[in-house]
Amino acid sequence: MGERAWIVAAPGNEAPYLLEWIAHYRTLGFDGAILFTHAPQDGTDRMAARLQELGHVRHVPLKPHIKRDPMRRGLRALPPILADIGAAWAMPVDIDEFLAIRTEAGDLPALLDAVGPADAISVCRKPFGCGGRRGLPGGQLRETYRMAAAEKARDRMIARGIRTLFRPETVESIGPHRPRFRAGPSEVTWLDAGGAVMPESYFKGQWAAWKKFSHRFARLHYYAVPSPETFLIRRGVPQDDESEKALLAEWRLLDQTGERDMAMKKVVRRSLALLDELRGDAALAALEQAGRDWNSARAGELAADPRAVRLMAAMAGPDAPAAPEKRKNAAQPVRTSPRGGGGTYAPPPVRPVRFDVKASPDGTSHAVLHAGFHKTATTHLQNLLEENAPWLGRQSVYVVPHQKLRKHVTFPSQLDAYRQLKIKRRTQFTEEELQGFADAFFAEPLALGPRRMILSDENIPGLPAHCVTDGTLYRHRKTFFTAFAKRLPLPVMDVFLAVRSYADFFASAYVEYLRAATVTTKGHMITPEQMRSNVLSMLPTWGAVLTDTAEVFADARIHVWRFEDFAELRPAILQLFCGDGVDAAKLKEKGESRPRPTASARAVEELVLISEMEGAAAMAARAREVQERFPQDQNNGRFDPWTPEERAHLGRLYARDWEAIRNDPRFNVLEP
Repeated sequence: MGERAWIVAAPGNEAPYLLEWIAHYRTLGFDGAILFTHAPQDGTDRMAARLQELGHVRHVPLKPHIKRDPMRRGLRALPPILADIGAAWAMPVDIDEFLAIRTEAGDLPALLDAVGPADAISVCRKPFGCGGRRGLPGGQLRETYRMAAAEKARDRMIARGIRTLFRPETVESIGPHRPRFRAGPSEVTWLDAGGAVMPESYFKGQWAAWKKFSHRFARLHYYAVPSPETFLIRRGVPQDDESEKALLAEWRLLDQTGERDMAMKKVVRRSLALLDELRGDAALAALEQAGRDWNSARAGELAADPRAVRLMAAMAGPDAPAAPEKRKNAAQPVRTSPRGGGGTYAPPPVRPVRFDVKASPDGTSHAVLHAGFHKTATTHLQNLLEENAPWLGRQSVYVVPHQKLRKHVTFPSQLDAYRQLKIKRRTQFTEEELQGFADAFFAEPLALGPRRMILSDENIPGLPAHCVTDGTLYRHRKTFFTAFAKRLPLPVMDVFLAVRSYADFFASAYVEYLRAATVTTKGHMITPEQMRSNVLSMLPTWGAVLTDTAEVFADARIHVWRFEDFAELRPAILQLFCGDGVDAAKLKEKGESRPRPTASARAVEELVLISEMEGAAAMAARAREVQERFPQDQNNGRFDPWTPEERAHLGRLYARDWEAIRNDPRFNVLEP
């Protein structure tokens, strides 16, 4: 081929499969593999070190880090390595993903010739099922597992995820599924596995194959579920019922056996010589056997774990485990309402759209997300866009009403997040129910097929109470963002966020915290003094919030501005929301409604006193009456919990943090 190509992965406990994977990619024509290991238990890292000594691998050990994905950590360190080894091509994949090249020669040079001149080539995954097998795989994965998802299956994202072979000099940053390019489609040739040009929208985001994606010359065989034992060794045994249900649901999506696929037959034969050579090295052979022994011992431990045994039996059974029977008495399980008020909760019926929505001209759809935060003009933007929804629909821009999004998607996803955080809520929703709410809600907009779907809800990262109670900025934000993101049926291209000075944000958040109390609220209410103490001891930073957002929505552009600049930036922000081809200046302004007044200093003082003397329920019952009795005016003052010195201190922190955000290349900072 002349040009050096390297495959990239971050293996965990993969000792039984590593040599087959290396032999496969070397046989295809890759010059070697770059392996980022992170302290695996079965000796995979020692195998990688030996493979480096033999010239097959560049091994990069990573320090263990529980909360950070090793692949993403490795990809951040990848560019200088590619430059050092002179790589003309690179492709990140997982150890259970094997590239199948469908040309006559069946190798990488043939794929590049067939596809044509390119700077990047994306290939779509194809899940292979276990076929009822139990225990650790005995032979080669590529030879043993032949039954896979149907060629045209597009069930969820599992059968649509792409990986991308790319030229390093063309990219700005590298993600697990696709890179971000330095230039746009006029300068970068990005093709699919059939040689067709990828839609321009992919340059702004997306990592899932679109409807017309071609698999003509290549597919990525995905062996995620060789057996229940292997799956649990890789994923771990869930320790609660809800996590167990989620794992079983994932298994069912991956265990696909819709059709036979023999595309690997030739490369399996061709790779045998190299595989034998690798196993002929005494050190490697001993390490591989030690890794098999570790995995066998772990499988033995699973066989003695009652929960694991039950899970594996469900995975191996011919049918998905039946949902537990609902109680036959008339009383339904109690659902926690979105406002925490108790009683029952179920999303309201999905109402049909009452205006025309133009379908996307090229058949691709994506989402843009406005995630708040509170008290940063989110309501103003939501109202303006929703007022213009019929006109925007004719421009192929679908505006999701924020209140409906909150009820159907945000709140159910927060129940899921609380469950992951082991925070109890009075709810009996199953994972299937929670996903069902989102599926039912998005069914119509997906059928309409708009080019752009705008989602907006300031509650997505959390609630004001989360900020007030411990002085942080949305303490559960990453879990909430992740739970919300997994409900979305479309890739998120852009995320919009506004930050606000810490002093004003927390003052406004405290008022919202008081307003959110209901007559069923229990427990002690936080006082302004307690909030002040919490904030000043925690010293929250917007930079950390934005970093978590960027990690969850790794393939999206993150747009951020200061609330203080909103008036000047408003036209530019609206244009970004609407996207190219839509003149945001034509949005019709609604007659200005009277903004909801903030609570006065006297009203807050009265409400806190009531909560301390009579309880939170009494305060909630009288909240409206107190605020109307003590409106914000010259006599009652503006609520500001900070001393002049504290406000100045928080102002300096805000200025410092904003400067760091401005200089962070991950964010598209908007300024006047």
